[in-house]
Amino acid sequence: MDMRQMFCKAERLKSKIVFKELMTEGHSVKKYPFVLVWKRSLESLEFPIEIAFSVSKKRFPKAVDRNEIKRKIREVYRRNKFHWHKKLSDSYSVLLIYTSKQKMDLDVIQNKLILVFERFISDVFDKDT
Repeated sequence: MDMRQMFCKAERLKSKIVFKELMTEGHSVKKYPFVLVWKRSLESLEFPIEIAFSVSKKRFPKAVDRNEIKRKIREVYRRNKFHWHKKLSDSYSVLLIYTSKQKMDLDVIQNKLILVFERFISDVFDKDT
C-alpha cells in the first residue's frame, strides 16, 4: 500500500464511454449534498476507484465557484481514499455529483463525503451477495 496521499492521473475517470455507461446502467447512492453513481469496472484498473467529480453549472454559473468546490471535494477524497480502497476487492468507476445550491466548508464536505462512501461500500457488498 502506497502511503503517499496523491490523486494521480490514473485515478481520474476520463472515458466518455464509461460516463455514458454510468448514466444509463450505473447504481446510485445519495447522501446530501452528494450523489455517487457507480458501476463495477470490467477491466482491472491500477486503482480500485476511477473517479470524476461534477458540480452543476446551473447551480453555480461561475466557473471559479465550481472549481473551488471540486478542489475541496478532491482534497477530501485524496486524504481519505486509502480507507475505502482497502475495503474494495474489485475496480469501480465512480461519478461524484455535488447537488447543493450553496458552498460548504471543507469539514462539512469531509463528513458528508465519508458518509456517502460508507453507503457506497455497503451497497457494493449488498450487490455482491
